[in-house]
Amino acid sequence: MLRVVKSVKQSIQPNNDLENMMDIFRDMMNHCIRIGIKENCSTLKRMSILSYHELRNYDILSSYKICAISQACGILAKYKKEFKKNPNAKMPYITKPYITNCYQIKHNGSLLTIPFKPHQPINILLNNHTQQILSDDTLKVRSFTITALNISICISKEVETIECTKIVGIDRNLKNVTCGNNESVTFYKTNKLLSIKQNTIYARAGFKRNDHRKKKQYYKNMQNRLQNRTKQFIHKISKDIVTNAVQTKSIIAFENLKGIRKLYRKGNGQGNKYRKKMNGWQFYELQRQVQYKASWEGIPVVLVDPKRTSKLCPICGDRIQEDRQNRRKLLCINCGKSMDRDVIASMNIAHKAWSGSTHARGDTSEAKCSIFEEPMTEPKSSNYDDVVIRIVDVSKLTCRVGSL
Repeated sequence: MLRVVKSVKQSIQPNNDLENMMDIFRDMMNHCIRIGIKENCSTLKRMSILSYHELRNYDILSSYKICAISQACGILAKYKKEFKKNPNAKMPYITKPYITNCYQIKHNGSLLTIPFKPHQPINILLNNHTQQILSDDTLKVRSFTITALNISICISKEVETIECTKIVGIDRNLKNVTCGNNESVTFYKTNKLLSIKQNTIYARAGFKRNDHRKKKQYYKNMQNRLQNRTKQFIHKISKDIVTNAVQTKSIIAFENLKGIRKLYRKGNGQGNKYRKKMNGWQFYELQRQVQYKASWEGIPVVLVDPKRTSKLCPICGDRIQEDRQNRRKLLCINCGKSMDRDVIASMNIAHKAWSGSTHARGDTSEAKCSIFEEPMTEPKSSNYDDVVIRIVDVSKLTCRVGSL
């Protein structure tokens, strides 16, 4: 059994009591940050000893004081990392009001009760979507975070890991996401993400009003709209990937693309437009959404080394070459097979994940299967002709598309 965590967010009506609590909470965090910088402290235990007695002048419950100290420790730890890289880094200071707590929270049907004063809690009305999610008896409300207009409720549950018998590899690109293995491959078109970003750039460039405040607010609204549309678009892809992984009992394998931004720095011999396009590629957002959705369903997610995933034949392991007529096609001279490079990459990612999860990495006498109870067998068919390829238009994604 694994404990998985996620949050549900909804809007709330402004409240004078909540606004007053958020202002007090912000002042407490800034007070703790000043103490931590003065005493060179970022650990929770020492910070509590140094600052808890100094927070007695704030008119708020003790549980919020403890959470303020914990939040300040996290901010100071981040500041220390930045200071090592840049000694001229700005000292942290909280400006936006918010409040968080993990004590004395109760869920009563359509109301969420949070502590306010002794024997005087605050009741927050939940919308239908939040009520539907919290109606599950297996869920537990762990904490909440309130901002000026929203509340985010952190929930958790105990999930039993699904015993998977297959592995599916995911290859991420600018214009598509390829998900598959030796049995079937699915293409998800992501061209729309490029057009969404390009339209946002054009809209920002068309703002001609000579007012710095209005321009800043307009840019902020356009950026929020871009992020919301992008997340919603990727949400459809990640949801479909996880749903099919649950149905087929498959482990999900991603390429570990950490550090890929270093390939597109200034001075690498690339054009400005190309570097701008590649640095704006949101490759991690899909991985983030798939990871938390898969963990919520009990599906493992693994990361593999992306090295040579598009250069080796998934059948014989020989090096493959580009087709002169079509650069998207890769040809294996040994097998005589030709297939799209993204399909080959997804199949190689799945094979790498299978090899890493079923083969020993140390003493052969202690060979164990880390994910499966029994090692996977070799695929019955490795012929490209048996691979079913599906193409999914995400903007119209309502069900699985049949084989072509």
